Amino acid sequence: MQNKVQLITYPDSLGGNLKELDFVLEKYFPDLFGGVHILPFYPSSDDRGFAPLTHLEVDSRFGSWKDIRQLGKKYDLMADLVVNHISTESIFFKDYLEKGEKSKYSDYFIGSEKFSRRIFPKRKKTSQFLSFAENIINAWRRKDKIFHLTGINKFYLKKIYRPRFESPLVKFKFQNGQEKYLWCTFTKSQIDIDVNNHQVKKLLRSYINNLAQNKINIIRLDAVGYVIKKRGTPSFLLPETQDFIRWISHICRQKNIIPLPEVHNHYSCQLDLTKISGVDYVYDFQLPLLVLHAIYKKTSQNLKNWLNIRPEKTFTTLDTHDGLPIIDTEDLLSKDEIKETSAKIIQNGGNATKRASGENGAQNVDIYQINCTYYSALNENDDAYIVARTIQFFIPGIPQIYYVGLLAGKNDLEKFQITNIGRDLNRHNYTESEIEKEISHPVIQRLIKLIKFRNNYPIFNDHFSFEKNSPDHILKLHWKKEDLSLTVEINFKNQKATAKYIDLKTGEETKITF
Repeated sequence: MQNKVQLITYPDSLGGNLKELDFVLEKYFPDLFGGVHILPFYPSSDDRGFAPLTHLEVDSRFGSWKDIRQLGKKYDLMADLVVNHISTESIFFKDYLEKGEKSKYSDYFIGSEKFSRRIFPKRKKTSQFLSFAENIINAWRRKDKIFHLTGINKFYLKKIYRPRFESPLVKFKFQNGQEKYLWCTFTKSQIDIDVNNHQVKKLLRSYINNLAQNKINIIRLDAVGYVIKKRGTPSFLLPETQDFIRWISHICRQKNIIPLPEVHNHYSCQLDLTKISGVDYVYDFQLPLLVLHAIYKKTSQNLKNWLNIRPEKTFTTLDTHDGLPIIDTEDLLSKDEIKETSAKIIQNGGNATKRASGENGAQNVDIYQINCTYYSALNENDDAYIVARTIQFFIPGIPQIYYVGLLAGKNDLEKFQITNIGRDLNRHNYTESEIEKEISHPVIQRLIKLIKFRNNYPIFNDHFSFEKNSPDHILKLHWKKEDLSLTVEINFKNQKATAKYIDLKTGEETKITF
């Protein structure tokens, strides 16, 4: 895998399909990215691809496996493996609704009976479950909205950790008229699968084999923290979940695929994941809010604290297809700092951000995220935006930039008003004419300059350090490789990012302002 900036995009967000994506990257962003994370391109019934019917096909609206392989000739390709659930429109679940327990897929799913009869010994927590999120969940649960499900032990249901307000158990009606409660971590159209089932594991293995054959060399393990459901536990990132991650990472490694677990929780979870055999890279989901706080408050202290303990082999993001992560920063920011930073994001993003992040019944809302583009969160301030990207690109890790962030996109109010889906604020689809117009903006030209420097300066696989005792409003990052030295200085007071690089052999020094 190349240590270069990667792009995150839907198959139809830069142009209308995979062929147009290939064309747009060649025409407008030549040689700019080392890799591309193509968000789900499978046939799907909901959630912008994250309710897949299968992983063995490409949605014909987007193109074909040939188009995927063509992109794979030019870039490191990342694809999603949705390990926690499948679509309720899939052949597996439809057969189950039709035939009930006579279906050969009947044990693929997790009903209330299966969950309730699982009794396990008490275990110590392997990670901290965030009081910030728990306070929100518990405040809601005290209203007794979910404790009326027949046959479900209320005590055990209270313990469940999940990102949505509704109960994880959803009532489905079978063809014979029978009704059963089945586990849906996210939405009613995304039915959870039982990864303890041998046939489900066989299915996941076939998906990995197929992706490998089509030039996918990085797999994002979507929502992997939720795959194990156990009575009497939070059913999130349990020791058995780590066993599953270990198993599926081994399958990926057999196919020369890098597995990347997607887990939102306390920062200690990312540190724990690095200890699992087969997991080399994790996400730095702590960075987005820490950077916003540093810019808002003109202080580098919390960022420095994180740089001192974070794993270096990460994929760094500021923005993704999801909202801005809040839950990941507890104990890196105080509760008051999280509250103030969240309020500032909402203030900068306007009423739409507030509504899209939980008010007035907006759909697809997670309790631990705020729906807003990163550019809008920074009040559309170009200098602040470049400072944020400079931090992201110049700390250790593989930087990924979301396509909306690449074009310094603002909140898409029009789309949100139409769909009432919170995340659509940050999911604008760009036509070629829009791309041609947006790319001329000064902030995007500055961003492209920054990406090119990050990709082409040959120092980022070697020794990194930062100045712990620099003034509070200054963040100084250092890289060194043989006879090359690079210092990047971020000044939070004047919102400037500058780099100084030196050839130690000749003493030649060059300065650049981004």
